Amino acid sequence: MTTTRHKCLVLAILGLVPVTGFPAGGHYVVDDTEVTAHGQIAFEGWYSRQSGGNDTRAAALAYGVHPGREIALEGERERADGVDRDLVGVTGKWTLADAAERDLGVAVAGGVFMDPDTDRVREAELFFPVDVPMADGRAMFRYNLGWSHQRDADDRDVATWGFGGEVALFPAVSAIAEIYGDQRDRTEVQSGLRVSLAGRADLDVGYGWERRAPDTNWWTVGVATAF
Repeated sequence: MTTTRHKCLVLAILGLVPVTGFPAGGHYVVDDTEVTAHGQIAFEGWYSRQSGGNDTRAAALAYGVHPGREIALEGERERADGVDRDLVGVTGKWTLADAAERDLGVAVAGGVFMDPDTDRVREAELFFPVDVPMADGRAMFRYNLGWSHQRDADDRDVATWGFGGEVALFPAVSAIAEIYGDQRDRTEVQSGLRVSLAGRADLDVGYGWERRAPDTNWWTVGVATAF
Protein backbone atom coordinates (compact mmCIF):
# COMPACT_ATOMS: atom_id res chain seq x y z
CA MET A 1 0.00 0.00 0.00
CA THR A 2 2.00 3.01 -1.20
CA THR A 3 1.24 6.09 0.89
CA THR A 4 0.77 8.53 -2.00
CA ARG A 5 -3.60 5.03 -0.08
CA HIS A 6 -14.92 6.03 3.69
CA LYS A 7 -15.67 2.60 3.63
CA CYS A 8 -15.94 0.31 0.64
CA LEU A 9 -18.09 2.12 -1.91
CA VAL A 10 -19.00 -0.98 -3.87
CA LEU A 11 -20.59 -2.99 -1.06
CA ALA A 12 -23.96 -1.50 -2.00
CA ILE A 13 -23.74 -2.91 -5.53
CA LEU A 14 -22.69 -6.52 -4.92
CA GLY A 15 -22.69 -8.34 -8.24
CA LEU A 16 -24.23 -11.59 -9.38
CA VAL A 17 -21.18 -13.10 -11.05
CA PRO A 18 -17.69 -13.90 -9.71
CA VAL A 19 -15.01 -11.25 -9.66
CA THR A 20 -12.62 -11.69 -12.60
CA GLY A 21 -9.24 -10.38 -13.68
CA PHE A 22 -6.23 -9.31 -11.68
CA PRO A 23 -7.27 -8.27 -8.15
CA ALA A 24 -6.22 -4.84 -6.88
CA GLY A 25 -2.72 -3.89 -8.04
CA GLY A 26 -1.78 -1.32 -10.62
CA HIS A 27 -2.49 2.24 -9.54
CA TYR A 28 -4.82 1.06 -6.76
CA VAL A 29 -3.25 1.58 -3.36
CA VAL A 30 -5.17 -0.90 -1.18
CA ASP A 31 -3.36 -4.14 -1.91
CA ASP A 32 -4.71 -7.69 -2.10
CA THR A 33 -3.22 -10.90 -0.71
CA GLU A 34 -2.52 -12.64 -4.02
CA VAL A 35 0.93 -12.97 -5.53
CA THR A 36 2.30 -13.79 -8.96
CA ALA A 37 2.21 -17.53 -9.69
CA HIS A 38 5.45 -19.42 -9.14
CA GLY A 39 7.70 -19.01 -12.18
CA GLN A 40 5.51 -16.39 -13.82
CA ILE A 41 6.11 -12.69 -14.49
CA ALA A 42 3.42 -10.05 -14.06
CA PHE A 43 3.61 -6.58 -15.60
CA GLU A 44 1.57 -3.53 -14.63
CA GLY A 45 1.84 -0.05 -16.10
CA TRP A 46 -0.27 3.06 -15.65
CA TYR A 47 -0.50 6.77 -16.42
CA SER A 48 -2.19 9.38 -14.20
CA ARG A 49 -3.11 12.92 -15.26
CA GLN A 50 -3.53 15.15 -12.25
CA SER A 51 -5.25 18.47 -11.66
CA GLY A 52 -2.98 21.39 -12.41
CA GLY A 53 -1.43 19.57 -15.38
CA ASN A 54 0.91 17.29 -13.41
CA ASP A 55 1.19 13.64 -14.37
CA THR A 56 2.71 10.32 -13.28
CA ARG A 57 4.01 7.36 -15.30
CA ALA A 58 4.67 4.14 -13.43
CA ALA A 59 5.36 0.44 -14.01
CA ALA A 60 5.92 -2.68 -11.90
CA LEU A 61 7.41 -6.05 -12.82
CA ALA A 62 6.81 -8.93 -10.38
CA TYR A 63 8.16 -12.49 -10.35
CA GLY A 64 6.79 -15.47 -8.43
CA VAL A 65 9.90 -16.74 -6.69
CA HIS A 66 8.09 -19.43 -4.67
CA PRO A 67 4.47 -20.58 -4.25
CA GLY A 68 2.82 -17.78 -2.28
CA ARG A 69 5.76 -15.38 -2.59
CA GLU A 70 6.80 -12.71 -5.06
CA ILE A 71 9.39 -9.99 -5.50
CA ALA A 72 8.89 -6.92 -7.67
CA LEU A 73 10.68 -3.92 -9.13
CA GLU A 74 8.77 -0.64 -9.40
CA GLY A 75 9.54 2.63 -11.13
CA GLU A 76 7.77 5.97 -11.28
CA ARG A 77 8.31 9.34 -12.93
CA GLU A 78 6.24 12.23 -11.64
CA ARG A 79 6.14 15.59 -13.41
CA ALA A 80 5.12 18.40 -11.06
CA ASP A 81 5.26 22.05 -12.12
CA GLY A 82 7.46 21.14 -15.05
CA VAL A 83 10.03 19.23 -12.98
CA ASP A 84 10.52 15.45 -13.26
CA ARG A 85 11.11 13.39 -10.15
CA ASP A 86 11.93 9.67 -10.29
CA LEU A 87 11.34 6.94 -7.75
CA VAL A 88 12.42 3.29 -7.90
CA GLY A 89 11.77 0.52 -5.43
CA VAL A 90 12.01 -3.15 -4.54
CA THR A 91 8.96 -4.78 -2.97
CA GLY A 92 7.96 -8.23 -1.79
CA LYS A 93 4.82 -10.05 -0.69
CA TRP A 94 4.16 -13.34 1.10
CA THR A 95 0.68 -14.86 1.22
CA LEU A 96 0.10 -16.34 4.67
CA ALA A 97 -3.49 -17.48 4.04
CA ASP A 98 -5.14 -17.92 0.63
CA ALA A 99 -8.61 -16.35 0.33
CA ALA A 100 -9.47 -18.85 -2.42
CA GLU A 101 -9.02 -21.75 0.02
CA ARG A 102 -10.31 -20.13 3.22
CA ASP A 103 -12.83 -17.50 4.27
CA LEU A 104 -10.02 -15.01 4.85
CA GLY A 105 -6.84 -14.08 3.00
CA VAL A 106 -3.82 -12.63 4.81
CA ALA A 107 -0.43 -11.49 3.54
CA VAL A 108 2.57 -9.46 4.61
CA ALA A 109 4.13 -7.01 2.18
CA GLY A 110 6.74 -4.29 2.18
CA GLY A 111 9.26 -2.36 0.17
CA VAL A 112 12.01 0.22 0.00
CA PHE A 113 11.90 3.18 -2.41
CA MET A 114 14.68 5.56 -3.36
CA ASP A 115 15.40 8.59 -5.51
CA PRO A 116 17.90 7.47 -8.20
CA ASP A 117 19.09 11.05 -8.73
CA THR A 118 20.27 11.43 -5.15
CA ASP A 119 20.76 7.73 -4.22
CA ARG A 120 18.74 8.50 -1.11
CA VAL A 121 16.07 6.23 0.33
CA ARG A 122 12.82 8.20 0.44
CA GLU A 123 10.45 5.67 1.94
CA ALA A 124 10.22 2.23 3.53
CA GLU A 125 6.96 0.45 4.29
CA LEU A 126 5.55 -2.69 5.87
CA PHE A 127 1.87 -3.58 5.88
CA PHE A 128 -0.62 -6.44 6.15
CA PRO A 129 -3.22 -6.88 3.38
CA VAL A 130 -6.41 -8.77 4.28
CA ASP A 131 -9.01 -10.12 1.79
CA VAL A 132 -12.54 -11.00 2.90
CA PRO A 133 -14.63 -12.84 0.27
CA MET A 134 -18.30 -11.81 0.35
CA ALA A 135 -21.60 -12.92 -1.19
CA ASP A 136 -20.36 -16.45 -1.88
CA GLY A 137 -17.26 -15.13 -3.61
CA ARG A 138 -19.08 -12.66 -5.84
CA ALA A 139 -17.25 -9.71 -4.28
CA MET A 140 -14.16 -8.98 -2.22
CA PHE A 141 -13.62 -6.57 0.66
CA ARG A 142 -10.04 -5.56 1.45
CA TYR A 143 -8.22 -3.65 4.13
CA ASN A 144 -4.59 -2.81 4.77
CA LEU A 145 -2.93 -1.73 8.00
CA GLY A 146 0.72 -0.83 8.15
CA TRP A 147 3.64 1.45 8.80
CA SER A 148 5.69 3.78 6.63
CA HIS A 149 8.85 5.76 7.23
CA GLN A 150 8.73 8.80 4.95
CA ARG A 151 11.83 10.92 4.46
CA ASP A 152 9.99 14.11 3.54
CA ALA A 153 9.90 17.46 5.32
CA ASP A 154 8.84 15.68 8.53
CA ASP A 155 11.10 12.63 8.15
CA ARG A 156 9.02 10.48 10.47
CA ASP A 157 7.14 7.22 10.93
CA VAL A 158 3.41 7.13 10.21
CA ALA A 159 0.68 4.51 10.53
CA THR A 160 -1.13 3.80 7.25
CA TRP A 161 -4.56 2.33 6.52
CA GLY A 162 -6.83 1.53 3.59
CA PHE A 163 -10.24 0.01 2.85
CA GLY A 164 -11.43 -1.13 -0.56
CA GLY A 165 -13.44 -3.61 -2.52
CA GLU A 166 -14.06 -5.17 -5.91
CA VAL A 167 -17.31 -6.44 -7.40
CA ALA A 168 -18.15 -7.90 -10.81
CA LEU A 169 -20.72 -5.98 -12.82
CA PHE A 170 -20.49 -8.28 -15.87
CA PRO A 171 -18.37 -11.38 -16.59
CA ALA A 172 -15.50 -9.26 -17.96
CA VAL A 173 -16.08 -5.98 -16.11
CA SER A 174 -15.60 -5.25 -12.41
CA ALA A 175 -15.83 -2.10 -10.30
CA ILE A 176 -13.18 -1.17 -7.76
CA ALA A 177 -13.29 1.49 -5.04
CA GLU A 178 -11.00 2.37 -2.16
CA ILE A 179 -10.20 4.95 0.49
CA TYR A 180 -6.82 5.20 2.17
CA GLY A 181 -4.64 7.52 4.21
CA ASP A 182 -2.29 7.87 7.15
CA GLN A 183 -2.23 9.25 10.67
CA ARG A 184 -1.45 12.73 9.36
CA ASP A 185 -5.09 12.84 8.23
CA ARG A 186 -4.37 12.83 4.52
CA THR A 187 -7.19 10.82 2.96
CA GLU A 188 -7.62 9.95 -0.71
CA VAL A 189 -10.35 8.09 -2.60
CA GLN A 190 -10.18 6.18 -5.88
CA SER A 191 -12.78 4.34 -7.94
CA GLY A 192 -12.90 2.86 -11.41
CA LEU A 193 -13.60 -0.02 -13.77
CA ARG A 194 -11.47 -3.00 -14.72
CA VAL A 195 -12.07 -4.74 -18.07
CA SER A 196 -10.67 -8.18 -18.86
CA LEU A 197 -9.30 -8.29 -22.42
CA ALA A 198 -10.00 -11.87 -23.55
CA GLY A 199 -8.49 -13.14 -20.31
CA ARG A 200 -5.01 -12.11 -21.48
CA ALA A 201 -4.75 -8.69 -19.85
CA ASP A 202 -6.73 -6.20 -17.80
CA LEU A 203 -7.47 -2.58 -18.65
CA ASP A 204 -8.12 -0.12 -15.80
CA VAL A 205 -9.78 3.29 -15.99
CA GLY A 206 -10.05 5.18 -12.69
CA TYR A 207 -10.65 8.52 -11.01
CA GLY A 208 -9.30 9.72 -7.67
CA TRP A 209 -9.47 12.73 -5.40
CA GLU A 210 -8.44 14.03 -2.00
CA ARG A 211 -11.35 13.82 0.44
CA ARG A 212 -10.67 17.19 2.06
CA ALA A 213 -9.74 18.90 -1.21
CA PRO A 214 -11.94 17.51 -4.00
CA ASP A 215 -10.46 19.99 -6.48
CA THR A 216 -7.26 17.94 -6.20
CA ASN A 217 -8.04 14.99 -8.45
CA TRP A 218 -6.62 12.70 -11.12
CA TRP A 219 -7.59 10.32 -13.91
CA THR A 220 -5.72 7.06 -14.49
CA VAL A 221 -5.48 4.47 -17.25
CA GLY A 222 -3.51 1.26 -16.76
CA VAL A 223 -2.90 -2.23 -18.07
CA ALA A 224 -1.83 -5.51 -16.41
CA THR A 225 -0.82 -8.87 -17.81
CA ALA A 226 1.01 -12.04 -16.72
CA PHE A 227 3.11 -14.51 -18.67
